[in-house]
Amino acid sequence: MDQFTLDKLEFDQVRHILRRYCRCRLGEALAGRIGPSRRPETVRRWLDETTQMVEAIRDTGPPPFGGVTDIREQLDRAHAGGGATGEDFVIIAATLDGGAAVRAWTEGLLESCGLLREMGSHLSDFRAEVEAIRSVVDRSGEVMDSASETLARTRQTIENTRRKIHETIYGYLRRPEVSRILQNPVVTLHEDRFVLPVKAERRHELPGVVHRASHTGATLFVEPSESVEMNNQLAELAYEERREVARLLSELGIRVHARQQEILASLRILAQIDLVAAKAQYACEFDFTAPEITERGTLSLHRVRHPLLIEQVYQLQTGGAPAERIAEVVPIDVRCGSDFDVLILTGSNTGGKTVTLKTVGLVAVMAQSGLHIPAHRGSSLPLFRDVLLDVGDEQSLQQSLSTFGAHIRRVRNILRKADRYSLVLLDELGSGTDPDEGAAIGQAVLDELRRVGCLAMITTHLSVLKAYAINHDRVDNASVEFDTQTLRPTYHLRIGEPGESHAITVAAAIGMPRRVIATARKLTESAGGAFRRAIRATRATRRASEQARSEAHLAQLAAEDAQEQHAEKLGELHRLQGRFESWLASLAELKPGDEVPVPNFSKPGRLVRVQFNKQIAVVDVDNVQIEVPLAELMPDLGQSGVRAEMATLREQILAQARQAEGVRHEAERLQKQYQLSLSHQRSRQHQFDQWLSRLGQTKVGDVVPIARPPGEGRVKELDFLSAQAKVETAKGELTVRLQELFPQTGPFAVKAKPAPASRRKPPAKDARPMPRRSADSKAARSNRQAVLKTPPGEKLYVVPFHKRATLIRFDHDKDQAVVQAGAFEMQIPIADLEPIRDMK
Repeated sequence: MDQFTLDKLEFDQVRHILRRYCRCRLGEALAGRIGPSRRPETVRRWLDETTQMVEAIRDTGPPPFGGVTDIREQLDRAHAGGGATGEDFVIIAATLDGGAAVRAWTEGLLESCGLLREMGSHLSDFRAEVEAIRSVVDRSGEVMDSASETLARTRQTIENTRRKIHETIYGYLRRPEVSRILQNPVVTLHEDRFVLPVKAERRHELPGVVHRASHTGATLFVEPSESVEMNNQLAELAYEERREVARLLSELGIRVHARQQEILASLRILAQIDLVAAKAQYACEFDFTAPEITERGTLSLHRVRHPLLIEQVYQLQTGGAPAERIAEVVPIDVRCGSDFDVLILTGSNTGGKTVTLKTVGLVAVMAQSGLHIPAHRGSSLPLFRDVLLDVGDEQSLQQSLSTFGAHIRRVRNILRKADRYSLVLLDELGSGTDPDEGAAIGQAVLDELRRVGCLAMITTHLSVLKAYAINHDRVDNASVEFDTQTLRPTYHLRIGEPGESHAITVAAAIGMPRRVIATARKLTESAGGAFRRAIRATRATRRASEQARSEAHLAQLAAEDAQEQHAEKLGELHRLQGRFESWLASLAELKPGDEVPVPNFSKPGRLVRVQFNKQIAVVDVDNVQIEVPLAELMPDLGQSGVRAEMATLREQILAQARQAEGVRHEAERLQKQYQLSLSHQRSRQHQFDQWLSRLGQTKVGDVVPIARPPGEGRVKELDFLSAQAKVETAKGELTVRLQELFPQTGPFAVKAKPAPASRRKPPAKDARPMPRRSADSKAARSNRQAVLKTPPGEKLYVVPFHKRATLIRFDHDKDQAVVQAGAFEMQIPIADLEPIRDMK
């Protein structure tokens, strides 16, 4: 998986959170290295392990990891001559014992936790090694006397010798002739030997060995001759003790080393179990769920939240922060890959667009790492080979050319890597440069992503990219809501609706002059009026479609919940059936005199006899024999209540299934209605584009149809600034709106019908269009070179219209230029353009 993406998504923070839930160093080390897998069977197994661990923890609590630690260093020393200490073996034994407890825990799990039981079955049995260690060393790591007869005998001899030395040396203190020659009447130790502090000038009065002198030389520390031999014997005994301890520890080392590889394998399994338990406890803490993983399906996330925002709120809550400082993490619904593959997110700054991208990317990586995700049940994710991300520099308000270049290089690398199994997330596509050029780059990138066939989510402020979704299949808009009253984002995501930056609204709220605001609104409406009308035409049906889709999902979940409850009750009824069969079998073992319950009498009785042919039992109750039907002797197991609950559940399931089916049909109907509406709007947009193209190619002198009698006329003048034209008709000269030229059914259609063809008059013979320049002439080639050198934003002269227009861009494939005159944007053949020349 792309490392740049993992860093930008801050996946390492998720690893850090996961380590918090680990119970031992082994799991912590593994949690710090987890990453997404590309193998579907691996990802599904990881998620199933986490799901089973969630069930196990809720039923029996987490696995017991007490005493388990990373013992690889101790194992390296545990061999003959390796220098392992008693403390090392205590740690090894505790870990092996902890592994046995974990294995016993997995063996006690239900059959539904088969993956965990399988993991536990691979933990080897080290009871013999643990017993061997604990027969040699105690819990503090000291080798016990009972470890061997030799050690016990040696230590006993050492104790006896020490006692004799002690009695002898302290006996000197009780002698008057000795106490007189001592500096102090005390016994001290020098290298495990008892010595007396003798005055230097009286040294000759006490026979023995001088071991050292004081700093002043006034005192000599003398070991009396009588205890020298005993101290020598004690030193030899201490050496024998150390040698025996070393032998015992070496034998333990040999025994442990013989199974070192099995122990290491068990440590790896313990680390995996601890990691799975950490994943499960993380999921339980915040109510995460397991998504469905498909190899090439729909990305559908219901009420998904950003994991690190959840952690931020958790830290504030546990840290005792005031409630007003703790903001709720707003869940969103996101999908991609069903009715569209590319989603274009728009809306105000700091409205949550980038967070949406990071949320989708991070939960995809989490799922492919075997983690449950913060989304509702029923969410699904495709298996991505790569999640490719390019995000802005922390919402920077200023983007330099170098920053733009860095983003372009990143997008270039993404396009090289992306395939149909990738998830591409691009933040602020086309920003950081001239808006027209940025929009052109953005459209080209979107074209390439559609060609590749990957799933993609794009954020932008460019209206051209918003319109892209209207005019292209498998592309859709989405917006993050903005409250225009409070001027704050709500962070809710609306699929199917392009958002607005709300810059004018914010400017008005902070006191921009009304004249400026009014002019800005007018310019904005004139620049994008057709696009906004197209969006408004589909908004109602789209919102209804999305609402129906959400209700269908909720109805499906309710139906699944009812079915699960029914399955649980059915299992309970089966268990009760088994208990009934056991009771029925026990009847044959009843003997006269046995005590049996008699429910109708609220007291037990004594069985006299059982008559199976009559299905009755004769029971003595207070010396009265009565006949009791066998069915009345059966204890109340609650089966009647379970059957009643199941009957109710069956009715609920049928009702919910009918409701879910009805909601699904309604959602499909509204979705079809929206698609028809969208298709209609695309058709209108296409007609408008065609009309605009024809208008852009019209020259003075051309005969064109008009939307008023007599139905056609010859163009005498085109004024794009006033959006009017003068045409010569059979009825005289007319001034018409540009919308009346080339009558069409698009957004600028005029209701008036053109005159019938039978009433149209042919144009005059001398009504010829303006002749075009020959493209092969020398002058035409020179003019073309001068035009192509014109930078975007500069003025060019449009020959057919006798007007100046602003150059937007060149379309070399079509040999045309896109220019803007007033509020109109049109395509003009390059041959019909001239550079502006100063007229003198």
